[in-house]
Amino acid sequence: MEEDRKKHFERPTMTRPPSIFNITLWTIFIGLIAGFSGYLLARSLLPVGDVEYLGFLGGQRDIKVNIEQPFTDLAYKYENSVAGVYKSAGVSIVEGKPLFSQDQFLGSAVVVTSDGWLMTTNQVVNADKIKRQIILGDKIYDVEELKVDQFSGAVFVKIEASFLQPVDFQLIDSIKVGERLFTNVDVPNSLAHAFYANFLTNSHYVSDPYLYSDRADYYLAISGDLPNKVLAAPYFNTDGDLIGLAYTTKDEVVLLPAEYLKQGVKHLLNDTSRPVLGLRYVDLENNNGFIRKGVLVYHPSLAVVETNLPAYKAGLKSGDQIVSVNNDVISASNSLSAIVQNYRPGDKVIFKISRAGIEQDIEIQL
Repeated sequence: MEEDRKKHFERPTMTRPPSIFNITLWTIFIGLIAGFSGYLLARSLLPVGDVEYLGFLGGQRDIKVNIEQPFTDLAYKYENSVAGVYKSAGVSIVEGKPLFSQDQFLGSAVVVTSDGWLMTTNQVVNADKIKRQIILGDKIYDVEELKVDQFSGAVFVKIEASFLQPVDFQLIDSIKVGERLFTNVDVPNSLAHAFYANFLTNSHYVSDPYLYSDRADYYLAISGDLPNKVLAAPYFNTDGDLIGLAYTTKDEVVLLPAEYLKQGVKHLLNDTSRPVLGLRYVDLENNNGFIRKGVLVYHPSLAVVETNLPAYKAGLKSGDQIVSVNNDVISASNSLSAIVQNYRPGDKVIFKISRAGIEQDIEIQL
């Protein structure tokens, strides 16, 4: 039996076994390629209205993706809730029906009740005698009734219609800077709507250093410039909730907040009025140069406390610093007007103020 023999010499070679480091690098590289390929495939399958991850402004971490109800589907969903407001003067009649032009278009209105109440603003509809008509879907309606909310600038118009689709209002606590918004507005001479997208850039935008307790004291700021003729355009978030109506103040377009608009709808339905205070003030926390909380009762030229209104009757004076209302602290995100609007006329509230450096409580009946 022949004896097995082992080799005692092997020819040297230049080939080395791969190191763990090289294997790791190749694994990471292949993983990146696979991941990016998956992203491109997903982008080709998902609707174009979804969030663009690589170019999203502001680096927001808690981005919400709603695959079941995409951004584009939400926009089309509310076409039946957004109307166009037109003036009837100078309208051409063709085959017995009005033919509206861009010149007749005044702005937008949005459905807030199923029985025919729509909401717009005083920049679109006011108390003058000009006849206006509403185009909603494929129908034209006359304005039957009109109610004005002086506090917010909202105007409610009634049309002879039923089974309409009201919009939902956004919850106040869910408003986040950087979230994506969209609107649609009526296109004259067409049943279609035009769509626009923006981002929320400021959730408590103060446009004037001197505020009044019985008017909206803050707005929502949005990115980009809106096109002409979009007064009262309703803006929605990606959940489909109304966040505000486009409003022009000091030559810039902002949004009337859903917080104040929703309260206006509540008073409309209940046939009640808003509480009044009659006070002019400076928001200390939202103005440069101040580090104090609350508001300062002050105005450089107008009466800071209006005669015979609740603030006057309670004895509030120029120079008083109001810190809280019923222990609800006034802050940059919780304004004096917003707090007061949670009450009804006739309610008694306690204002904590600082006068000449001394804190005291003052009872006010709204």
